[in-house]
Amino acid sequence: MTIAFVLIAASALVGIATGYFFRIWALVLIAPSIAVVSAIILRVYEFGMMAGVTVIATCLAVCQLAYLAAAYKLHARDASSHDEIDGDPGEASEQNIRRQHK
Repeated sequence: MTIAFVLIAASALVGIATGYFFRIWALVLIAPSIAVVSAIILRVYEFGMMAGVTVIATCLAVCQLAYLAAAYKLHARDASSHDEIDGDPGEASEQNIRRQHK
């Protein structure tokens, strides 16, 4: 059972790293890799069919949720709705805006 938790934690770390460094299209390559590696490791540790499928599905879900959390944390500042409501420059002020008074 420990190996299942290790695989799930490793999938979360892979998802976080992918979220920080790559676009979502990288999951197209990473998800099958996680599934194959997890299947091989679970087969070596003699997990049953249903237990193995459950662990692999959990690994894939955790990887994608970790990717989503990392990508959201990385780009959350850019998606602030406060700047659009009041029209004032945000923390990263826009330097190309001229002053209104002369």
